[in-house]
Amino acid sequence: MANMNMSSQSSLKSGVDKYLSEFPGKLICARQLWYEGLGGQGTLSPDELAAVETAIESNPSWVSAGSVRYEKFGTQNSFRRTDEAPKPSRIAVQHMFKLNGLYKEPDGKIIKIVLSEVYNLRCFEVRDGNLTGSMIKIHPTSDRAKALVEIA
Repeated sequence: MANMNMSSQSSLKSGVDKYLSEFPGKLICARQLWYEGLGGQGTLSPDELAAVETAIESNPSWVSAGSVRYEKFGTQNSFRRTDEAPKPSRIAVQHMFKLNGLYKEPDGKIIKIVLSEVYNLRCFEVRDGNLTGSMIKIHPTSDRAKALVEIA
């Protein structure tokens, strides 16, 4: 955290709090939050890991749960929710959007959904029949996702 300035610490804290407020589970680790909630990529540095853990610890709705083993991340320092988790709206994302389907956004951009997960549609912009740019993540129940129009 020594390398992070106050602005980036505040931004990280804001992102962590937002994700934790929407997270339906009762147990989480910093790595899961980093990759799934903050869109982190690559290897998480020790400073980044400490910063995410500090942000989770500062959230009054979460407390340390000790070491827990995760299928994806191995044994991790974890946190458990102290208040009631938000009730997930049991959505079946796979039925809301077609995998490899083309969708038009309100601004006219065409995107292709290459992966649908419970909390993310992973998409790429399509130009001249080719996927372009970096991956775009869209929450399937967001206003942006609701505005997508399937191209037949």
